[in-house]
Amino acid sequence: MKLRTLYSIPALLVAFSANAAVELADNITISGFGSTSITKTDNETDLLIHRNISNTTCFDCDTTFGLQLDYMYDNFSASVQVVKRPQDNWSDPELEWAYVGYSFGEVELRAGRSRLPVFLASEYYFVSHAYKTARPPDELYNSILGITAYNGVSLVWNFEAFEEYQVTVTPFYAFEDDNFLNFTKTFDVEVNVENITGITALVDGDGFRWNMTYFDANYDQKFILTDTIPGIPYFEIDQPDRTFELFSFGAEYELGKWTLMAERQLGNVRSTWYASAAYNFGKFTPYVLYGETKTKETDITPFDGKSGSSFATGVRYSLIDNVSLNLEWQSFKTFGGQRGSFVETPTDPDADIYTLMLSFVF
Repeated sequence: MKLRTLYSIPALLVAFSANAAVELADNITISGFGSTSITKTDNETDLLIHRNISNTTCFDCDTTFGLQLDYMYDNFSASVQVVKRPQDNWSDPELEWAYVGYSFGEVELRAGRSRLPVFLASEYYFVSHAYKTARPPDELYNSILGITAYNGVSLVWNFEAFEEYQVTVTPFYAFEDDNFLNFTKTFDVEVNVENITGITALVDGDGFRWNMTYFDANYDQKFILTDTIPGIPYFEIDQPDRTFELFSFGAEYELGKWTLMAERQLGNVRSTWYASAAYNFGKFTPYVLYGETKTKETDITPFDGKSGSSFATGVRYSLIDNVSLNLEWQSFKTFGGQRGSFVETPTDPDADIYTLMLSFVF
């Protein structure tokens, strides 16, 4: 059996366009993706970490652009992906991954910086054209503060089960890494990861995909407040020796013109889930999505219960195979005085977001 490169963006993009990856030379290809939007909320408090959608019409809250270079020769492979994420300036994009791999039959050893393989869509998190909805569900995909990559090693084991299922099992280990997360102009979070140990399994069958992941992370966290306390221009709150344990399960089914998708996350900090349905006819794909977040009581958050929910409905229109438009309305609610999907705790617990998004791959 030929080893399949599971987490290859070009392989995913070929599903949308036969010309998704451009061959620069023998064994070297380049591919890319991007998205931009016109979006606005009706709430005074910004929504969605790293996108900070406000009640002023925004033309760059979702703007994303990525390039990926891949090299393959015999058993050796290398991949580099650079992404201008929604939170980045064009002059300061993020190196999302840069790893080398070597295959031994059905097993590939990888080392370097890789995408954190947690949910069904984690590996193409920034490729909006790969979604039915305008954005991935916030309940899961921002549940680990939007951290999407790790520095470490992994084993990618591909094999066939019962001659009809493609199974990929990936144990991984992350080394020490620093992440600086800008929430607002006055509030930042510094997360110093000590290590992450995890394993993920993906099952591909005829018309379905299943994903299961478990990982345990040890980290130090620091809250940084600027000009929020009268007379104190700078204030830090240290939270050392923290752990984050997570188990997730996701399933996606293609049933004729229907696409059904649901994911569930269980953790020691929060539990989240969402379910979505989309129906395709011609160039149009209308869809609905509902998600919820339940916060667990910790020494940081003295609250236990449902803290947020969202509902989205919209339509995706395929201009051509590799370019799409999304027109979407999404409603958010918070409960118990919690933050939910807001950037900070809102005064008004309800909000609507209106979005027109353009996405493409090449």
